[in-house]
Order: sequence, then C-alpha cells, then structure tokens
Amino acid sequence: MNAPVLHGEVESSRPLRAVGGKLSLVGWCVAEGMAAAPSVRLVTDTGILPMTNRLPRSDVPALLPAEPAAAQCGFAIEGTLPVGIHLGRFEAQIHGGGWQVFKQLTIAVESVPFVAVLDEPISAGRLRDRVKVGGWALDAASPVVELTLRYGHRNHACLLDQPRRDVAAAFPTVAHAPRAGFVSEDFLVAGHGPVRVRARLADGRTVLGSTKVTFSVATDENHEAELDLTADRIGLESNRLPREGAPACAAETPLNILFVLPGSFAANSALHVAALADELVAAGHSCAVAVAHDPGTISHLDRPLFRGLTHAQAANDPDFPNQRGPDVIHAWTTRENVRVLVAKLRSRHRSRVLVHLEDNEQHLLSLSLGRSVSEINRLPEAELDRLVPTDLSHPRRGRSFLSGCDGVTVILDQLREFVPAGKPCATISPAMDGRWFFPRAIPAEFRDTLHLAPGTTVLFYHGNVHTANAAEMRELYQAVLDLNRSGHPVMLLRAGLDRIDFLGDLAARVAPFVLSLGLISHHRHLPPLMALADIFVQPGVPDEFNNYRFPSKLPEFFSLGRPVVLPRTNLGATLRHGVDAYVLDQADAAGIAAAIVELRRDPALSARLAEGAVAVAAARFSWRRSAEVLACFYRTVALS
Repeated sequence: MNAPVLHGEVESSRPLRAVGGKLSLVGWCVAEGMAAAPSVRLVTDTGILPMTNRLPRSDVPALLPAEPAAAQCGFAIEGTLPVGIHLGRFEAQIHGGGWQVFKQLTIAVESVPFVAVLDEPISAGRLRDRVKVGGWALDAASPVVELTLRYGHRNHACLLDQPRRDVAAAFPTVAHAPRAGFVSEDFLVAGHGPVRVRARLADGRTVLGSTKVTFSVATDENHEAELDLTADRIGLESNRLPREGAPACAAETPLNILFVLPGSFAANSALHVAALADELVAAGHSCAVAVAHDPGTISHLDRPLFRGLTHAQAANDPDFPNQRGPDVIHAWTTRENVRVLVAKLRSRHRSRVLVHLEDNEQHLLSLSLGRSVSEINRLPEAELDRLVPTDLSHPRRGRSFLSGCDGVTVILDQLREFVPAGKPCATISPAMDGRWFFPRAIPAEFRDTLHLAPGTTVLFYHGNVHTANAAEMRELYQAVLDLNRSGHPVMLLRAGLDRIDFLGDLAARVAPFVLSLGLISHHRHLPPLMALADIFVQPGVPDEFNNYRFPSKLPEFFSLGRPVVLPRTNLGATLRHGVDAYVLDQADAAGIAAAIVELRRDPALSARLAEGAVAVAAARFSWRRSAEVLACFYRTVALS
C-alpha cells in the first residue's frame, strides 16, 4: 500500500524554543483518506516525545473539506529536552503502524534562567501581614548558597535547602531542583515594595529575580506607630541624557591600552579611568582595565565598553581582540601593587609605560605611617619594605618607576613638580559623566518629606573620610553645628563611608543636623540626591595634601548648577571669587559658615554663582576632550 499524503503544520512561534529544557508546542496533522487523525510524535537525537493531547480544530475542515479527520486533527506535545540545538522530525503514524515525517524544524533548548517564586502564603498580589514567607529559587547551572528578599529599603534573610517536589518535577534535568525551596528566617518587618530576590550562587555569581508579590507591612515593634511605610512614595528624578555622539577624533592607528589600578572599580580613580577608557574605545582603541581586588565592582559602572581584569588575569597575558598584548600600559599612580604588575608586563610585551599622578604620594605615605617625609626617607631599605603597604607608593621604588617610564600624565599642573626633568608630560583634567550630572531643579516635593525647618539650607557631600581629609571634614561638620546654633538652620546630607573616627565628641552634638545616606555604590544614583542641595561645599585649606590633588567631586558639584564653596587651592586657585564660585582663603568652619550666611542673605549672589558653576562645568569638564588629549599623548609616546 502506498504511503498516504500527509498535511500538517507546527504552529508554535518560530524558532522553536524550550526555555529550561521544557518544550510545549501545538500543531495539526491529517493523512489523506484516513478516517481518524494520526498519532504524532517528535523525534530528536536525544529521544522521542509522544503526543500528549488531541485538540479539536475548527479551521482545518475548511482547508481540507474532503477529509473526515480534519475536525479532530490538532495535537499538543509537551516534554523536556537537554540544552542545545536539536533537529526535530515531526512524524505521523500511518497504516501498519509505521511512522512518516511531515515536518522538520530546529529546536533551541535554552538553560533555565534564574527563577524565583514566592508562593507561601500567597503567590501573587499584596501581602500586608507580619508572617514568615516561603518559595523557591533555581538557577540551572549552580545551586543557591545565600538568598535575601528585597522590598522597599529592606533585606530579609532566608533559610535554604527546603524540599520542593513540585520544582523537581518541573525541572527533572536539574540535580539541585529538589532542594530549591526557601523560607524567611523571621517574620516580615516594616517595609513596602515589590519583592525581589537576590541570590549568591555556588559558582560565585550573584543573580536577581522578580516575583509577583508586593509586601506592604506598615509598621513593626521597631518603628513608631504613626510611621506608615506603605504610604505613597515620592520619587526622585532618575532621568539621564544620551551619550555624546561619535568621537570627534577617530583613531587613525588603534592601540591596545591597558590601565592598571591599585584598588577596585569602586574607587574614584576607577571612575576616571572608566570614563577615559570608554571614550578611547568609542574612538576605535582597545582598552582593558586591571584592578587589584573586587573585580565584581565593575557592576557599579554603567555599561562599560572596556574589558575588566584582575591583576592576576592581566599578569597572565592580557590578550586584546587582535591577539597582541598592550601597546601602552598606563599605570594609575606609582602605588607598589601597580608598579610590580607593570614591571612584569613591560618586560614581556615591550610596551610603552605611562604613569599617572593624582596625589602627593609622599604626603599620603607620611600620614599613613605617622612619620615625617624626611624621617621616612632616612629609613633603611629593609625597614621601608616592611612598612610600606602595597596600596601606597614606595618612596624609592616609586621614584625609580617614575624615572624609568616613557611618559607621565597628571591630574593638575601642580603635580608636574614630581615629574623628572625632560620626561614627556600631559595634564588630563577630570570631568563628570554628562549623562547623569547636569543642571537639575530642586525636587521640592521630595525635599518636603525631610520635614526641614523653614529656611533650612541643605548641603550635600559625597565621599569617604580617611586620614588625609579627616581634619577638613571635621571643619565642615563643625560649620554645620555652628550655623544651627547661631540661628541659621542647615542640614548636611552625607554619602560615603567613615574610614576613621574623625568627629569624636562632636558626633553627638552635630547628629541632629546630619542625614547619613551611607555608601551609594552606583555613582549614577548620586545626582538626583545631590539635586536636594542648595549649596555644595568642599572643605580644606592650601597644604601639602590639597595643593596636589583635584577632588573628584568638584566637577560633579559644578555640573548640578548650584553655588560652590571651596578653598583657594587646586581648582579653586584658578577660579574667580564671586563669579565662578565662592572661593575662600581657608574653607575651615568659620569660613564655610560665613560663606553660607552670605549666600543665603544675597539671592542675587547665589543665582550668579549657580550660573557661574554651570559655565565652569561646560568650559572645563569633558571626558571627551580629556580622552582626546590622552589619545594624542599616547600616539606621541608610542611612536617616539
């Protein structure tokens, strides 16, 4: 008997995909002359999936009116397949029990993305009760080893390894699915917001997942009864501007450029390097950035264009897309861990080496060791080797490193004092990310939620406190206290970490006038908060620390369009008092307090300095322009 003619179609969306190995598809098939629709199966290189359901079809009889089986020829196939690309043969069973192919299609089977589900006590909607909650979380590639629920400003820890037979049945190919359940360690605490799940996996990855549940727990025993965390929220603007267009100067001779940093991607230096590297990549160069530790902090950056490495990875031949090593290695300061890595790479790749200076390194080492520069310079080599930490500059090896490099870049001209005579040098001005830092209006509705006294002046300062800036930061806090005590209400919004106790007995007295926001990891989240401020203040005085640095927050202060108070040193030494900024001979407590009183009493002066700040930002701060200067310097050094 001749084989019947088969008519049929697989109607699931193309290309056929099976996420997490779970396949579900529908179609129809008719064999000419057969009274009943044939059974259908899917045959792949890994096995056979049979038809799981027969479906009625009201459309096929119109296509094939002579076929009696047309009305009942629909089918569904469900099952699991291993991850990969499979050729699927759809076969129909014909006379005598044989099988005949009527369709061949490719099936893409994708691994399970991270999935998180809350289903106890509810699986969707809003939960208002203080209860324990549970659910399951699964990543196909690696088990979960730590999990927290996040809602509003809350992080709620969970216990893992709870049995889930239903998850095991749904994901039979995932070995750890049977123990994918979790339950909260304790009852929910006050907070409001959609619930997200943050999990750390056994392979080191951190993943996030959304759920269909919102927690709205109004209060708990740790909060005052009148505090309702489920009230409507007033948000801050999170808008941004687009990136600048195509680079003004495309690279005629693209270079492989490796930046070497002494810390992580969370440091201010890394923000500078990341911005320059992104611009250089946009111009056609290849860039990689090596950090000493915590490479995961690259996630703090907004879609970097360069490759991130650790020092260890860079030491193992940091290949670029053209399979060559770096043409230029840019050592970001003379810190000892940077110097050691650069020395290894330079001897291997014969790269040009540039060193960047952004601080008075001798002064920083002096502060760290608690000894004068002259005393340190008299120490024997063995003692220096014992005392100098790897993340600071060795006074002798650092100088030798600087003398042997091919060129030097500095963050401001004063640092040229430390550049060996005759060494090529370029000043690379810092800037800010113009997508996020631009003139912003004060978010009045949000600021009202701070319940400030009438006429309160809001200051904002972001940055960590450490040994080098502790004294000047204490002056800022003292100014805040003095202003409030003298009848001029001031609130300081502070972001950043305190590496040392710099306030002492001042802490308790100034606490009512300071709102500490803690560390804000993602720099792009700062500008909407900074917009709450009336005035920005950079404390400090001309000295061995400030004369040789460029505080990275200054371009960001000026870009927001507020009056800026700063000392007559580094950038302040080049600005016009009363036009560009409020420039103080010494930005100590007394000077800061006097400046703020005058700015609040003279709205015209405040408006003029706000306009001056925007003009300064536009004229002086551009990563695009700084990257073009740097690229030109690279070409000069690389071709010399």
